[in-house]
Amino acid sequence: MYKIITDHHPSQDDIKTVRTGIIDFNDLALGYKSNTFSVFLKDPNDTIQGGILAWMDTESIYIEILWVDAKLRGQGYGSKILRTAEDEGRKNGCIYCTLDTFGFQAEEFYLKNGYYQIGEIKNYIRDYSRIFLRKNLHSENESVNKTIQKA
Repeated sequence: MYKIITDHHPSQDDIKTVRTGIIDFNDLALGYKSNTFSVFLKDPNDTIQGGILAWMDTESIYIEILWVDAKLRGQGYGSKILRTAEDEGRKNGCIYCTLDTFGFQAEEFYLKNGYYQIGEIKNYIRDYSRIFLRKNLHSENESVNKTIQKA
């Protein structure tokens, strides 16, 4: 008999099993597998001070996590690692970069980097919204993205 359990501390192997399961399922429907990739900001001691965890399909990259250590925020590192991830998408033929953030996190940061809002779930956590954003990776300037946003 099968059982259902809740695990607040799943192993990396268990997480990988679930991720691989949905990726394999999607592969059957779409005919390809999404690829994961990361971009890291490392200090001179090779310690990670920030980074992006993302996945890529044939048309879009999805930024799952972008983080920069608090002591380095506001110095341009977030924009640099974001551009690096976007460039990776462009090199692989992606058209869009999509991500989400919470109302207390970094919406303004993404807007300044050429993203536009494509959706919002209000009161997702307490009074905070979950905001979904996208950027056209092949536009030469932000005005193209802003035009798309208004459409």
